[in-house]
Amino acid sequence: MSLLEQDKQQFVQNAKRVYADSLKDKLEAEHFGQIIGLEPESGDYELGDTFQIVGQKCRARFGARPVYYFRVGGGGAVKFGGAARHGRVSR
Repeated sequence: MSLLEQDKQQFVQNAKRVYADSLKDKLEAEHFGQIIGLEPESGDYELGDTFQIVGQKCRARFGARPVYYFRVGGGGAVKFGGAARHGRVSR
């Protein structure tokens, strides 16, 4: 496994831990099904109905810092990335 792959896995684990430890109960009760962009170092996040909306909010708030995107409450919407350009996700 490459160092980059290990870094990605650690990032995802950190994001999931932050979500489970401090955000899950509140967000699932109030925002179930929405998309969340979570910056795990700070624990800050943005919410919206689409990746596009959340991506715009996250770029404005977090710049190029890595953000973990997923659907509140689970489901088929997970994306890993930082700043998005021309429809492509970069880190």
